[in-house]
Amino acid sequence: IQCLAKQAMQHLLASTGSRPLSRNAFCVRAGVNHGLLLITGPRGSGKTSLVKGLCRKLSHLPVLAYILMVDCKSLRGKTVANIQKAIEAVFDEAAWREPSVIVFDDLDAIAPAPSGPDTEINVEALYSAKNSQMLQGLLKYEIANNSRVTVIATSQSHNTLHPSLVSSRGMHFVQKILDIGTPNKSARVEILQSILQRHSSITAETVLTLNLAAIAAKTEGYVARDLESLTNRALHEKLREGMHQHQKKTLTDEDFEVALCDFKPVSIRNVQLHKAGDVGWSDVGGLEHVKKALVETLHWPTKYPQLFELCPLRLRSGILLYGAPGTGKTLLAGVVAKECGLNFISVKGPELLSKYVGASEQAVRDLFSRAQSVKPCILFFDEFDSIAPRRGHDSTGVTDRVVNQMLTQLDGVEGLQGVYVLGATSRPDLIDPALLRPGRLDKCIKCDLPSTVSQ
Repeated sequence: IQCLAKQAMQHLLASTGSRPLSRNAFCVRAGVNHGLLLITGPRGSGKTSLVKGLCRKLSHLPVLAYILMVDCKSLRGKTVANIQKAIEAVFDEAAWREPSVIVFDDLDAIAPAPSGPDTEINVEALYSAKNSQMLQGLLKYEIANNSRVTVIATSQSHNTLHPSLVSSRGMHFVQKILDIGTPNKSARVEILQSILQRHSSITAETVLTLNLAAIAAKTEGYVARDLESLTNRALHEKLREGMHQHQKKTLTDEDFEVALCDFKPVSIRNVQLHKAGDVGWSDVGGLEHVKKALVETLHWPTKYPQLFELCPLRLRSGILLYGAPGTGKTLLAGVVAKECGLNFISVKGPELLSKYVGASEQAVRDLFSRAQSVKPCILFFDEFDSIAPRRGHDSTGVTDRVVNQMLTQLDGVEGLQGVYVLGATSRPDLIDPALLRPGRLDKCIKCDLPSTVSQ
């Protein structure tokens, strides 16, 4: 996050320069234009904390900027006229006290992206469009007056904002986007160290005695807020032992083990995960070659990540199971998720299809986004041939667009690290061949009828 803070500070210093002429010269040299700085990330990832840290630096020498915080969640539900009146007052005060910084926390609360296909008649879509237009007008006015007013906004993603705010056409309302993302293992270790060192009820010896690397390995997908809640939960377990309440506590690995039991991070609280049953490898008869291939592809990379990170080639992350109905394809998908300790999202193909134009593609994007938020995860498509048939045979073009969206997601432009795609079908000949090329669902495994020994 230090790299993101450095980039953000460079943008903010260019926007709040001491003199208009020198500011313009610095902006041209640094490649920075006027516009809003957008910081995105999942809930609890530290967006607001990062913004507050940047504002604290800007409020001191040499900038001495005046800071104005706007909590957009408190404005949600008010009329457009009242929102405009409140935001105009903020911009007026910022212009009077320049150099100044305006922070719109959770901007997607008042200017969200349209959620449905009927965007022209949807009241919420019209509400968002008017707020977006008002924000663009106010920022355009400040730029025209060459004011030393900088605007920062936070949101969960640039896709959650109204398209007019992040569009590449017309006025560039958002000049720079910085995404915090989900922290990796080393970042989680640093976050845990920071939380433990700052906590007033935890001793300094805790950081030295805890195996932070082991805790970080068990908290894949956790953000800063989750790690802080986990630490507080471990501290609560220590307090239950009956120690003096006013003494600082030294936490142990056992306290965190207890705290991790039944703890749900923010990212998976709204995601419907498939519950692991009591079925294991020993309960699945036969299909030994299928089990071996699934373990090699899914279990080994998660069990030995340090070894697979050294591999110069891109690891296989897609498997297609095919065979006659009733041969255990769906059963194997659930068992491998349980045995490998991975989250499991199961989707039946027809569930993604919609009669509205663009809704099916959006469902695919949302599905992969949910899988990314709970990785390591297996994304299982049952009846895969129903949503990914050969292109050119659908008169409506719905499945063709779904296949194109699937190809975009599987190509890994944004990376599918930690997300494994598993498909099951009884008709592999109906699936579009582009999905079975290398780098996608390139490993096809047949679940054959059981032999006499397997029976």
